[in-house]
Amino acid sequence: MDNPSSHQKLVLQAPTTGRVLKRYLPVVVLVAAFFAIIGTLPSTISTASTSTNIPNVHVTPPAAPGTPGTTVGGVKCKPGVRQLPWSHYAPICIPKWTGNNGGATAPGVTAKTITITYRYAVSPSEQELYSLVAPSVVGTNAGTIQAMQAYIKIFNKYFELYGRKVVLKPFTGKGDFLKEDMGEDAAQAEADAATAKSLGAFADVSILASTQLYDQYLAHEHIIAIGATLMRQSWFKQYAPYEYSPSAPCGELSAGAANFIGRAMAGMPAIYAGNKSMQTETRKFGILYPSNPQYTYCAQQAVKTLESVYHVHPVVVAYSIDVATLASEAASIMDKMKADGVTTIMCACDPVSPILLTQDANAMKYYPEWFWFDIGNAFARLMNQAEWAHALGGGIPTPPLNQQGAYKAFEMADPGVTPSPTFSAVYEPLLLLFDGLQAAGPDLTPQTFEKGFFKLPPSLPGGMFGYWKFGHDVFAPVSSDGIVWWSPTAISPVSGKKGAWLPCNNGKQFAELAGVAPGLSLPPAHQQLQCFGR
Repeated sequence: MDNPSSHQKLVLQAPTTGRVLKRYLPVVVLVAAFFAIIGTLPSTISTASTSTNIPNVHVTPPAAPGTPGTTVGGVKCKPGVRQLPWSHYAPICIPKWTGNNGGATAPGVTAKTITITYRYAVSPSEQELYSLVAPSVVGTNAGTIQAMQAYIKIFNKYFELYGRKVVLKPFTGKGDFLKEDMGEDAAQAEADAATAKSLGAFADVSILASTQLYDQYLAHEHIIAIGATLMRQSWFKQYAPYEYSPSAPCGELSAGAANFIGRAMAGMPAIYAGNKSMQTETRKFGILYPSNPQYTYCAQQAVKTLESVYHVHPVVVAYSIDVATLASEAASIMDKMKADGVTTIMCACDPVSPILLTQDANAMKYYPEWFWFDIGNAFARLMNQAEWAHALGGGIPTPPLNQQGAYKAFEMADPGVTPSPTFSAVYEPLLLLFDGLQAAGPDLTPQTFEKGFFKLPPSLPGGMFGYWKFGHDVFAPVSSDGIVWWSPTAISPVSGKKGAWLPCNNGKQFAELAGVAPGLSLPPAHQQLQCFGR
């Protein structure tokens, strides 16, 4: 089984699950890539309260991070040691805490528990999308929840939660996530947020089923949401302290996309195209993205930067997320790209459209360079392989299972059990949540969660989710990514099957913005990427 590698956060579900394909559609589309084009819908809900929390003087404070001692999970704590010894992303260790945690410090919190919710649903439009995807690539709701419970079990053991344990309450939502991503079905999103509140949620981890509308209604109910993929920084601040994401904000990703295209690809020949005539032509870019309001804003920002800074003028095509028109739209899009002389297609697409796009391109013997994102080897095998042999993407190659923190943690909780294909996609937001819970301290409220979250340490080098950097007003810490290329013949280190994403530039990761990640930089200016064995 091959799982998505990075904040792509981005895994699929089975036709019986009704959530991740949609989640891939509007969000995961860009997660692992520099080319992320997603913005925000106009606010439809009043700004969430950010009232100041009064510290509980009766709560026993913890020791400072790195204080010598032994953690609740049995790890020998000292300066620089992480709470989870296998994780690049865990906070600095804290010796085992004892004392008064303040009891019910916030809704969803008691002296012994912290309640979190997870919504899932099935809608007819999502079922149509699943019908286009091979069943072997997707998982089930039951499998996803099983993986979440496994991680919660092991995190409850190793994280310092000050006498409390996290309790997960899944529920079947009423919302149609595809419609919510188009700004529709607000009433159902509001109802689902009300359900989370009725279940006593302190936080919600529905990242595979989150939408802007749902997350905004959660904030209105004063529930923390670990979702909100690729939103504007102003949106995070508007709904603080309730919104967090394992993916970078829209503005950073749009700028990163423009920097990547302008520095590492523009003005040079399309050497990785399949048509020999293109390989000596200076690249001409085509940009594809879904036409909802979210995507349009950030697409315009990326194109604006390309045109004003790098003097790149791409052919821009927006398409509707509509199963009924996908097939006909794919053919017309490829006709236009070929007729306009596009050598390099930057596909900020949902996961289904490229399957159809590559089929049509192959039928017309049109083999441009493709740039998509690495959502995993199994899904990439669904593309037309003659086309995908010329594909690059944003992401970090999925390491063998025994080198993945997500897999190690699952195995610790459920030895010998095969995890759902969604396991790494749910591990990342849960890890981010537990990082914040430990950093908040025993007096747990949304305000102390935010305060602690901002003070978390940066991640260690080499993590499969990129570089995490925290700080004031950093609600979405990812700030780097790698570049990969697709080999139809390489053997996957996870499944042993043919077809795998391999690293460009010897696996180097690049910062999405200049100066935001120590030791990382923007791609070299006017230098071809070193991919496809070059």
